[in-house]
Amino acid sequence: MLRMLFYWTTFFLVGLAIAFAVQVLCNPLEPMSAHLASVWQNQGPFILAAFCLLPIYTFDLIRFSHRFVGPIIRFRRVVNEAVEGDVPPPFNLRDKDYWKEFAVDLNRLFDRLRSGRAPQES
Repeated sequence: MLRMLFYWTTFFLVGLAIAFAVQVLCNPLEPMSAHLASVWQNQGPFILAAFCLLPIYTFDLIRFSHRFVGPIIRFRRVVNEAVEGDVPPPFNLRDKDYWKEFAVDLNRLFDRLRSGRAPQES
């Protein structure tokens, strides 16, 4: 989350710096207050849109990370159970989670372990 905010802030500030530099280079003799007013007039909608979209980006990033990283954490937990000697029961991931195929393969491995067959046997 902090990384995303850092990237968003960096992009936002660099965009403003470029807009301001272009404004100053186009009219170098105008006073700074005129440049700032012009940048606000020309880039104001972009600035407002960027701030309005920030919560949407943040929500989507959190949702994506939960769907992507959540299964990995679950896999670690069940693998650690197996390492400790307890073969975990079959598990399912949420409908929109990533890594579903890997979960199926891991469940097949645990099924073999529960049935007493070694993983390399057919």
